[in-house]
Amino acid sequence: MSDLVDNFMFASPEDALQLLMNEILIRHLDTKNALMLVISLKGLKFAHVLARRLNTPLDFLFTAPIYAPLNRECEIALVSESMDILMNENLINSFEITLDYVYGEAKRVYEEEILSKIYRYRKGNTIKSLENKNVFIVDYGIETGITANLAIQTCMAKSSKNIYILTPILPKSVADALAMLCDGVVSVYRPEYFVSRDHYYKTPIQIEPAEIEAILKKIEEVQMKGNDAKN
Repeated sequence: MSDLVDNFMFASPEDALQLLMNEILIRHLDTKNALMLVISLKGLKFAHVLARRLNTPLDFLFTAPIYAPLNRECEIALVSESMDILMNENLINSFEITLDYVYGEAKRVYEEEILSKIYRYRKGNTIKSLENKNVFIVDYGIETGITANLAIQTCMAKSSKNIYILTPILPKSVADALAMLCDGVVSVYRPEYFVSRDHYYKTPIQIEPAEIEAILKKIEEVQMKGNDAKN
């Protein structure tokens, strides 16, 4: 397997960002009436810079994993702040886990984990409206596509106009699968034999808790100004 993994790497997060920007410009994506939706805290700074370059508003989709009853390392589902749930049906069926357990855990995780983050970072406000928006789902890299899949599901439920995935690196198989669910996947590199998203960065993606709070606070301030303008 190691012989099949190539040596492609981004020189830095900035290098990955610029290469992704080039791909976005080539695709001529419509950035009018658009919203950028970042799906991981580690990708927040990356998405923040990208949103400024494309002059689009930025928001964060809070999600949390649901684990198997007897194994806290086995993720069987994912729930979003909109209470959308994406299940790993193969694991659920093989472990004979009931849907009552999954939905019960989804409610608990939402109340204990997601709501606390919403109140901490958004002062209890819900995600920006996605209705009739061109939504760009962004991360610095995608591995399994589970969170991106859930984000697509959330966007569809909220009546988004168009949905695109923007990421520098993801496995080819995941890119192909996600492309069937949304309007397009824009990326720089799609290896057949994927290691991990961090593997493809010579300089690691790093973001401090203070930076996370600062960016999310800025997002909240922009949203509040928008709400005041409407009123």
